[in-house]
Amino acid sequence: MSNDDELTSRAQGRIGTTLRGKYRLDRVLGIGGMAVVYKATHRNQAEFAVKILHPELSFSTDVRTRFLREGYAANSVKHPGAVLVVDDDVAEDGAAFLVMELLDGAGVEDLWERNGKILPAEAVIAIGHQTLDVLAAAHAKGIVHRDIKPANLFVTRDGAVKVLDFGIARARDATASDGKGTRTGVLLGTPAFMAPEQALGKSRDIDGQTDVWSVGAALFTLASGRFVHDGDNAAQLMVRVATARARSLSMVAPAFPSQIVDVVDRALAFEKAGRWPTAAAMRDRLAEVYLQVFGEPVSRVSLMSFFADSRGPVVYRPGGTTAQPVSAERGLDEIQRRRTRRTVALASGAAALVMATGAVSAIRLFHREGVPLGRDRASSVPSSPASALSGVAPAPSIAMEDAHAPSIAESPIAQTPPSGAPSREPMAPREIRRWGSTARSQTHHTSRRRDPTQP
Repeated sequence: MSNDDELTSRAQGRIGTTLRGKYRLDRVLGIGGMAVVYKATHRNQAEFAVKILHPELSFSTDVRTRFLREGYAANSVKHPGAVLVVDDDVAEDGAAFLVMELLDGAGVEDLWERNGKILPAEAVIAIGHQTLDVLAAAHAKGIVHRDIKPANLFVTRDGAVKVLDFGIARARDATASDGKGTRTGVLLGTPAFMAPEQALGKSRDIDGQTDVWSVGAALFTLASGRFVHDGDNAAQLMVRVATARARSLSMVAPAFPSQIVDVVDRALAFEKAGRWPTAAAMRDRLAEVYLQVFGEPVSRVSLMSFFADSRGPVVYRPGGTTAQPVSAERGLDEIQRRRTRRTVALASGAAALVMATGAVSAIRLFHREGVPLGRDRASSVPSSPASALSGVAPAPSIAMEDAHAPSIAESPIAQTPPSGAPSREPMAPREIRRWGSTARSQTHHTSRRRDPTQP
């Protein structure tokens, strides 16, 4: 049996058991290199996520102590983007565990894979901005994460980014330094997202700028589907991270906005002096770039829309786990089909709104002109629907950015008001934003319904 199969079998074997008479383990949420995460129910029926350190790692007093103590690093951050740890203990078999808030959403790595391993620019910046905000709070408390990567980021249904595993990196350090590390624990961080000083083992040089490099590497991968450095295995990646300068994001994602490329490239500077000095500085620059490129402030709304637009089941995946890969072609095809369906739904809704607006305006016009609406209204209302609504101002149609999207049907409401009817200003143009599109349509049009009896 392989090591992975053994971990899976052992993790499944805990389902149905109760830790310390309090936490019943209901199902496995994810299996990582350091621990297994379960969905658990407390005896008072509250639900949590329980992370149990692998037993062989728990045997090391240093690793177990660091795992339990550093689990509260997230609580020390005092930021809603850091996952709350509500309890810690050691199971009956000696395995240390942490009890955390149960998240409702999906891991960033999962969202990335579902969408063809390339996320749109809006999502990339929104994820980076919130992640850096959490790290800025952590660095202010002297806490360095040291393992930022897509697998350690999570998006909730309300568009909030949660940073996972604040304490795992230090536990990994202890695993390697005591000389007793197994294959599941000897790697300090993840090579593809490690800063040069971390890959070189320069512990004294690891600080907030180390996390900044990792954020840059994560955004690089989310935007391009590639790692900063190419390599066939972890050892090759480690060597290249430690010795080679990062390539520009523009080399692998040429369509990405240049302003965003500049931010990511600076984060990936080999020398710390060339990077963003702090997570807060990079965060603030990303906010400026988002406003410049998309014309509105970065917010949770961006990720809420994207999350609702992403396919696949909602899952909780801790750091180190992987999802089933989705090919880029399949992912992009699915996105296009989903966008077309959403466009049709929006078009139908817009048409219904136009008709409803016309009806309300007609009623107001009848009142203004003294047309009775009582029992004898049938004899007073014009027989032609077009003439009945002739005093209603035209409603503009929605200009679609997608050339292949179906257009809105022409409005049945005529533009020309009758003699003596008050003039009305046309409604303001509307626009539809679409993921991955940086253009914004500024045009709209109206159409007249031509009397079929006229030539």
